Amino acid sequence: MAQEHSISENWKKPFFLIWTGQSFSLIGSMLVQFALVWWMTEKTGSAAVLATATVVSILPQILLGPFAGALVDRWNRKRVMIVADAVTALATLALVFLFWSGKIQVWHLFVAEFVRALGGTFHWPAMSASTSLMVPEKHLSRIAGINQALQGILGIIAPPLGAFLMGLLPIYSVLSIDIVTATLAIIPLFFVHIPQPLKKLEGVVTPRQVLRDVREGFRYLASWPGMLILLGMATLIN
Repeated sequence: MAQEHSISENWKKPFFLIWTGQSFSLIGSMLVQFALVWWMTEKTGSAAVLATATVVSILPQILLGPFAGALVDRWNRKRVMIVADAVTALATLALVFLFWSGKIQVWHLFVAEFVRALGGTFHWPAMSASTSLMVPEKHLSRIAGINQALQGILGIIAPPLGAFLMGLLPIYSVLSIDIVTATLAIIPLFFVHIPQPLKKLEGVVTPRQVLRDVREGFRYLASWPGMLILLGMATLIN
């Protein structure tokens, strides 16, 4: 039994409604990251603390990244994005309370970084996969270019904006911006239809099925030497 989908001729409005919300969420996340690094540097001055925070923030991607795509393909992508954005916002909300109450400790930041990274590990595969079903194929490369340009622009804007806000506001106020932007990202998802891919009705998803999908993905990469080279270069650069 298959679930069919078709791309509407009026795809731009629903797609860019979601895209705009996710763009706000992205700048909010970048501001949070900058604010936390600023605070850890100022309060601890420890390279070990910063290194630990970095490791914690990439750990979910390393451990779960290979499985996230396989799971997202079998789950409702709209729900995945809503839950991921909500979890990220809740982690930030916890930090806001801890900073406001003066009870913040470094290990709190590590936990929050891990939870936020965990949300991102599932969110971005869901968003990327949804894009391919919402946007006509002839426009996919253009949208990919827009996304890359957006990340580059926001990556340039976020540090000076974060520094300005940190000089103007207490850190819990800066972190609160991320909660607002996450809310702006979640709201459109309730009103926009995100199609699901064609799939077979397989019942309950089992670990064996997920591992099978992951193995198929690695086999596909192994058959494409050029992609392996690009992935290796990206890994080294990052």
